[in-house]
Amino acid sequence: TGGEDSLFVCPHGSAAGVSDGVGEWEWRFGLNPRSFADELMLGAKSAAANGDAGLSARDRAAFLLGKGYEATRSFGSATALIATLDSDASELGVANLGDSGLRVIRRHSSGSEVGVRIAHRTLEQQHSFNCPYQLSRLPAQEDFERLRSQGLNALVRAVQATGASKQDLPLHADTYHFEIQEGDLLLLGTDGVFDNLHDHEVCQLAGVAMTPEAGGSRQGRLAPDPSKLAAAIAKAAAYRSQDQGARTPFGENAKEAGLYHVGGKMDDISVVAAWVVRA
Repeated sequence: TGGEDSLFVCPHGSAAGVSDGVGEWEWRFGLNPRSFADELMLGAKSAAANGDAGLSARDRAAFLLGKGYEATRSFGSATALIATLDSDASELGVANLGDSGLRVIRRHSSGSEVGVRIAHRTLEQQHSFNCPYQLSRLPAQEDFERLRSQGLNALVRAVQATGASKQDLPLHADTYHFEIQEGDLLLLGTDGVFDNLHDHEVCQLAGVAMTPEAGGSRQGRLAPDPSKLAAAIAKAAAYRSQDQGARTPFGENAKEAGLYHVGGKMDDISVVAAWVVRA
């Protein structure tokens, strides 16, 4: 299916998002798990193209998440994170439902030393370990006959068995308001990134692009191509995911939950990287 992740970036650069479809819909029900995630991101992108409607950056992020969910038609489930800039590029709003993540990385100086640090970050939403919040589009009773005719009996039985179970909705997303500045690097990633790479490792990778020699965060200089940085972080996460002896955030979280996991976590990996600039 090309993977379960989806993403979007607005052409005018004021909003972006990532989503991770739930693979169970493929192996258990024979449906493409990416379809729901794609529709969610496409719906948010379409809503973002219509302007900010006078909303704050945080409220706009929540609004886009809701509009993305309204646009879904495929049955499925997915996590989602959407970030939006205000018109002055001084405020970042985020709506996060599930275990994708966002990091705002900023240069800092201490005497003669110049480095980078995480200025802001989101937190995961988990019902329990490795059970993140997720948006879902489930069949209704009027869909059952059609689904049975398509051979999707297992899906009908599963929905009937769960009954009117509580679902996660856009209104359950955590929302954030971050003050940002020109030269900040924004990183959005699905859990395949942040389950495998520690924040200090992400900073080390980003720091190469944020040195004075590289430009990046210096006003008036040509910033390094963020797509190359996104690719580097994605490749590092993919490499770590296959390391059977690595110490990873996923393994540390498993230990805190009383479970045992050693090595990386194989998963889909998606990264969006963007510089904050004044256009």
